[in-house]
Amino acid sequence: MARQARKLSSTLTYHVIVRGADRQLLFEETKDYLKFLDFLQLYKEKYEFEIFAYCLMSNHVHLLLRHPETVTLESIFRSLNTSYASWFNQKYQRTGFLFGGRYYSEPVESDQYLLTVLKYIHFNPTKAYLESKPGESYHWTSYYDYEFETANLTDISPVMKILENKQAFWELHSKTPDEECLEIPISKNRITDDTIKELLQVECSCNCVSDFQELPLSLRNKHIIFLKEKGATVKQINRLTGTPRGVIERIISKRH
Repeated sequence: MARQARKLSSTLTYHVIVRGADRQLLFEETKDYLKFLDFLQLYKEKYEFEIFAYCLMSNHVHLLLRHPETVTLESIFRSLNTSYASWFNQKYQRTGFLFGGRYYSEPVESDQYLLTVLKYIHFNPTKAYLESKPGESYHWTSYYDYEFETANLTDISPVMKILENKQAFWELHSKTPDEECLEIPISKNRITDDTIKELLQVECSCNCVSDFQELPLSLRNKHIIFLKEKGATVKQINRLTGTPRGVIERIISKRH
């Protein structure tokens, strides 16, 4: 099947997601997050693009950026992804693709949608149960740059010009967003909920969420890893076992 053509932004502003191949973790420890940010800073300076928001999750990255007319998104992410993947593979003595194919992007054509995407990005850790609200404890987002008005990696001035003051920024982040930005197409080969339920019944002797929750902690962790290896997504495991997404991600990360 031919790839769908990317939608171009008249403002040169995009919400971009890169993710690990086959849900591969992109970051195993703190040094990995820092190294990715180093590469991001390096190519930001080289290609002279602006970053309005970012969030580094364990197996994917969100960026809200605007690039100059002289540079393409392809150039930016070819350089960024290649450099980080080479470093990561060498560090962990692995081979093969780190990122899952090409990056995903959507155009941001208005100030209103720019604020919607910025809020969505900052709430990613909250929705993954890694913190109860943006800026509470998860450090790998641009929220802190706005909170403390620093301008290191994040270009906060354009957004603050729209919002006009810090109170408006806090109000923007006062409620968990309902919007889902940049829907990524799901592979037709992804494991179905019915298959997961069957695996839970056969392998775990669990017929419902409460059955799974009553298992000893060590068995629950073992079965979560088993389901992940069978192709279940974090959202599916969360939904069908009642285990918080943040807990699932920590269990999976400790497997490596």
